[in-house]
Parts: sequence; C-alpha cells; structure tokens
Amino acid sequence: MTVSAPEHLRANYASGVATWFALITPAWQGAEAVIALNMQAARAALNENEAAFKCALQTGSPVEFFTQQVSASQQLAAKSLSYSRHLFDIATKTQAAWTEVAQAQATQHERGLKALTDQFSQHAPAGSEAFIAAMRSTFSAFGNAAESIRGMTRQAIEATQGQFDTAAATASAAAKQ
Repeated sequence: MTVSAPEHLRANYASGVATWFALITPAWQGAEAVIALNMQAARAALNENEAAFKCALQTGSPVEFFTQQVSASQQLAAKSLSYSRHLFDIATKTQAAWTEVAQAQATQHERGLKALTDQFSQHAPAGSEAFIAAMRSTFSAFGNAAESIRGMTRQAIEATQGQFDTAAATASAAAKQ
C-alpha cells in the first residue's frame, strides 16, 4: 500500500487538528467549570458574610458572639475542603479526557509503526530478521511502559480522591461537634 506524500501530509494535518480540538475542548470545559465554581463560591460567601454580620450585631453576650465565630470558622473549613474537592474533580475530569486523547494517539501511532514495521519486514533484505525482531520488541516494550504509566496515574488519582474523602469526613465530623 503506497500513499502519496500530499495525501499523507493531509492525513497527518487532519489528525493533528482533530487532536488539538480533542485536547482544547475538555480544557475549555474545565475552565468554564472553575469559573462557575468560583462565582458560586463568591456568591455564597457574600450571602454568608451578610448573615454573619447581622447575627453578630444581634448577639447580646460575648459568649454567644464567640460561639458564633467558632461555628463560622468550622463551617469555613468544611466549605474550603468542599471547594478543593470540586476543583480536584474538575481537574480529574480534564485529566481523564486528556488521557483518553493521549491513549488514542498512542494507539494510532502504535498501529502506524506496526504497519511500517510490517511493510519494512516484507521488503527487508535477507538477514535483517534480528533487526525487525528488535524493532517489534522495542515497540512492545514502549506499549507496556505506557500502560504502566497509565496505571500509576490512575492509582495516584484514586489515592488523592481517598485522601480528600477522608479529610472531608473529618471536617464534617468536626463541624458537627
């Protein structure tokens, strides 16, 4: 199978454009989600501060005022943790989309290299079997390494999610007390 240079360049260009948009779309969606989260947090903080000031002005004793301040600081800690969790979720979704695109690209390149190796092996001179076997072994090792990296990335994300969940449970328990 022979492909002319212009067709090959056009296919590579189209693939690059598709990859660019596959990467930029989740990034844009993540940015929109962060902006929406920040707007929501700012709106909630404004409303809560107004309510806190009104309550502070209505308190009759220093003990009641101090109790309100302690309660507000505990609620703030829980809300900060929730905000961080939302940011982490947005980042995780964006990273997952990018990983999917990277995996698709890696699979496409792997197929292309395998096809090139197969084409080369059909037209290779006698005695080049060892070189072809080494090329195939290298491509296989690359694929195994890429899969190991993907697995480690998944484990790191799951560990971080577990830590956020533990911290959220601790903050919720502290806020209830």
